[in-house]
Amino acid sequence: MINKIVFSLLLCLPLLIGCKTDNNSSSKEAGAGGSSNQAGIAPATIKFICQPVEEPNADTGAPQNEVFVKMGDSRVKVADILACESITKDLYEQYQIPANAIDAAGGWWAGAGDYFYVIEENGNYVVKQGQMFEEQEDNSYNYKAILTFSKDGKQVF
Repeated sequence: MINKIVFSLLLCLPLLIGCKTDNNSSSKEAGAGGSSNQAGIAPATIKFICQPVEEPNADTGAPQNEVFVKMGDSRVKVADILACESITKDLYEQYQIPANAIDAAGGWWAGAGDYFYVIEENGNYVVKQGQMFEEQEDNSYNYKAILTFSKDGKQVF
């Protein structure tokens, strides 16, 4: 009888261990933010990452890049664009990026460009995207908010 009880407990033990919740874990690759940092994300930790795709567009030979915003320990995909590089603060005015933007990235390829910046607005971090084309009639990048994150890195819808 005791052998049956011990055997039953041994069978249930892995199930109990598997159900344990870990309140100290945080999402490193979070589609919706997901950092456990209760104090909030420091602006100095917010950066764009331009990650080249290994195989460029086979039809056109154009480059391909994935753009991510890194906030603390989390990294969220922002877009897929052709050319991408970090934009230094001394070039913000040229790309119509506000001087108080936290970070910026983007690039120009074959007559068109996509540009991003992140800024603090109304207690949140907002990622904005703008575009420019060679034959565009106005000279505005027409930046629009595409993602919003709370100070603790969670995506706000």
